[in-house]
Amino acid sequence: MTRRRRTRYKRGYPVAILIGLNEQQAALWRIYSEVIKPYETINLQKRRSKLAENELYNFHEEIIDVLRPLIKKGLRSIIIVSPRKTDYSELFLDHVQKHHTWLTQDRSSNSLNFGILVGSASTEKEVSELIQTEKFQQVVDETTIEEADNIIEVLEERLAKVAQGEVVLYSLKAIEQLTYGQWKDDKRKPDYVMLTNRFLNNHKHKGRLYRLLQILRNKKIETKIIDAETAAGERISQFGGLICFTTIAD
Repeated sequence: MTRRRRTRYKRGYPVAILIGLNEQQAALWRIYSEVIKPYETINLQKRRSKLAENELYNFHEEIIDVLRPLIKKGLRSIIIVSPRKTDYSELFLDHVQKHHTWLTQDRSSNSLNFGILVGSASTEKEVSELIQTEKFQQVVDETTIEEADNIIEVLEERLAKVAQGEVVLYSLKAIEQLTYGQWKDDKRKPDYVMLTNRFLNNHKHKGRLYRLLQILRNKKIETKIIDAETAAGERISQFGGLICFTTIAD
């Protein structure tokens, strides 16, 4: 009997986070370059219209808590979807701006970029219909372009410090050596790794590259895959498509 080969599911690289807000829940989804996957759903015990001010605050804090690990992994673009004639998206943004300024500061590597859409994104059917719309793609493009601009600012700031002792690596082998403890200067460690999707897709040692990225993530080191067609992607491509900033080890 011939064994059926399992079809490999291609999801691509992380692009953004989608938050679907409605009267009774917040549904969070991860947007990849090839597909959208459900992440987590936060249910309210009663309708939003019945919530006291402190209960709405706690609900928004729950959303932030769910977002934290995704933000730490490098996702910075967030699309918020809520029904027509509601202010759910605006209220959540107000909460972020008032209570989490570290996520909205200009020229910060943690800065989030938000896009707002009218619609529903609580079920797979609703999300499937939403992503087919031109407006959805437009908002995703605008939000990720803003993120790319922020990345360029961070990139240029770090590159400008090379003359002051900033150590930047551009080769897979050098980054592997640093990550695996084989670097000649054991006082440094990876701090932030950026690469383009083109570099990832076309690299002849893709297995090594995926292994490195997984180990970096396991070590809680931020990695970011960037669309080669964006301004940030083009800038990184000038250095070969892969950049690793380093920091002094503890």
